[in-house]
Amino acid sequence: MMKRSNIFILDVICLVCLVLTSLVSFTVFAGGLIWMSFWINLVASYAAITALWLFVRYVMQNMERFRRFVPGYTAIGTVLVIYLGCVICYGLFTGIADQGLRWFVLLHVITAAVAFMLCAILLIYIRSASQHESLEQFNVANLSSIEQALEQLLNTMQNPSNPSVDYDRNRKSVESMIELVKYSDPITPASMERTDRQMLMDIELLNEELASQYGTGEVMDSERLAMQISRLQSRLRERNQQILIHKS
Repeated sequence: MMKRSNIFILDVICLVCLVLTSLVSFTVFAGGLIWMSFWINLVASYAAITALWLFVRYVMQNMERFRRFVPGYTAIGTVLVIYLGCVICYGLFTGIADQGLRWFVLLHVITAAVAFMLCAILLIYIRSASQHESLEQFNVANLSSIEQALEQLLNTMQNPSNPSVDYDRNRKSVESMIELVKYSDPITPASMERTDRQMLMDIELLNEELASQYGTGEVMDSERLAMQISRLQSRLRERNQQILIHKS
């Protein structure tokens, strides 16, 4: 409710600015209605105010996104405010602009183009930062899933129904893998995503196989289990080494 009221206030402010711009333009430059430069500047003023209104409205509706990318969005707002200031400044020369209308139009076009390009560059930066953040969160979630799967595997290995089998060495290996995952770098290249998913699937399959054998009262070959855990451990170390090589 508060957000809607704030947006409504913003809409009213924008409407008031447009009305004031019209009043000032038609009052101060009442004699310039026949000038092409007058209408060019008036339209540019409307466009600048509208662009600034759309920007502020977007920020108000996406405050969480704005807080994550404050520098980029602040820079866009600064560019739009400067553009509006330039348009207002150009309006002071409307009375003599018809004498060099081509240069006046060129000045408006260049200013608008520079503002557009700067905003486009900043939007590309924000989009890139957003994709980087999404990828980082995805990778963190993958590592968290691998860690949870290893903890589940560790719990399954400690099943008290098989006290005769010594899993101490394998248990320590899994515990060391859990620690290794905790301190692994979540910022990984896209090529590593498949490796992480495959590793997670292999851990889950191993856990399901072990739990199934425990459920039927069978005893899993400790050497085979040690070999599978060792293979997973080697893949995890190799993964971390590849990330270090990629970033070096």
